[in-house]
Amino acid sequence: MKRILFLATLLVALGASGCSRSGAADEQNSQEPPKNVRVLVLTPGDLHEYINLTGPLRPVSATDLSTQESGTVQSIAHDKGSEVKEGETIVLLDRNLLAAQLESAKADCQLKAYNEDRTRSLYEDNSVSKQEMLLAHTQLAQAEAARDVARIRYERSAIKAPYDGMVSDRFVDPGALVIVGQKVARLVDPYTLKLEGGVTEREIAYLTVGAPALVSFEGNEATAQGKVAWVGLEASPDAGKFKVEIEIDNPHLRFRPGVVGSARVNKRVHHDAIVIPRDAVVHHPGGLVAFVVKGERAEQREVTLGASEGAMVIAQSGLAQGDTLVVRGQRDLVDGSRVAIQERSTRPDGSLPGDPGVVRENSIQSLKESQQDKELPR
Repeated sequence: MKRILFLATLLVALGASGCSRSGAADEQNSQEPPKNVRVLVLTPGDLHEYINLTGPLRPVSATDLSTQESGTVQSIAHDKGSEVKEGETIVLLDRNLLAAQLESAKADCQLKAYNEDRTRSLYEDNSVSKQEMLLAHTQLAQAEAARDVARIRYERSAIKAPYDGMVSDRFVDPGALVIVGQKVARLVDPYTLKLEGGVTEREIAYLTVGAPALVSFEGNEATAQGKVAWVGLEASPDAGKFKVEIEIDNPHLRFRPGVVGSARVNKRVHHDAIVIPRDAVVHHPGGLVAFVVKGERAEQREVTLGASEGAMVIAQSGLAQGDTLVVRGQRDLVDGSRVAIQERSTRPDGSLPGDPGVVRENSIQSLKESQQDKELPR
């Protein structure tokens, strides 16, 4: 009996001690200073997935012009940086000898034409044989061919632009002796550029010729609208990727060949999804978690992520419409932490005006939205 009374007394004492410690812990937790956080109320939205290609800009047309005749450079009609129209002369060779040969061939052609006409009249009067008639006709044909050759050589002594463009470089000076096949100038069409990149076999199915593309440039706020101009038929044996060309109109020469650009082509759109900033997700030993605000406390949620694009990702499970998601300060939280909402964002990425990068992103977003209006349904 005494032993039972002793055990009961001991249990009561231990219980009182435990309650005292629990109360102290609760009191300490309630006195913990709240963590300052930024939140975002979740609403369903769309996530646009894109195919991204990076590569240098190249002119669609670029040609090293070479000579088809040997001779001395007489003049440079259009120097580096000059705009030229199709058919205009860029480099002119001394053509005095060719001009003389052409005049001689023309004169000989006139003589042979007169002789052929006279012989034909005599042949019709049965005054000459058929053999003499054929000889006169053959001599005229040979003279006409010689005249045409002389004219072609004369014209080839002027190296002309095969299309509208700009002279980007020249490789000879006036007075220089050149031979057949020697490069004399480089002509490019800077008004239409192309960005070359590669895509995987998983991405190639989403690309079609004519699809719009948004092109941006490192260190340059300028962006350009382009379109898919060509999709490779077979993958490269080395990289295992399919070659893709994005064509960009450049009428005001805002962009120069050789600049590295990044093209973004629409892949697919996920409608009415819970799209959250990727930074709102925290890696815990047990998996991926996010925090939502319930009253004055942070509640930890295990989340499953889906498709992503840039800084945004779809939360497939763990979060729902109307949840107040912590998008800043979440790394200092544990389940049940006291929080104080200092900022509220209304942007899907959880940013606020004045955040680093928001100004540039706004300009890109406005152009992206105009691009989306033009995108074809997939």
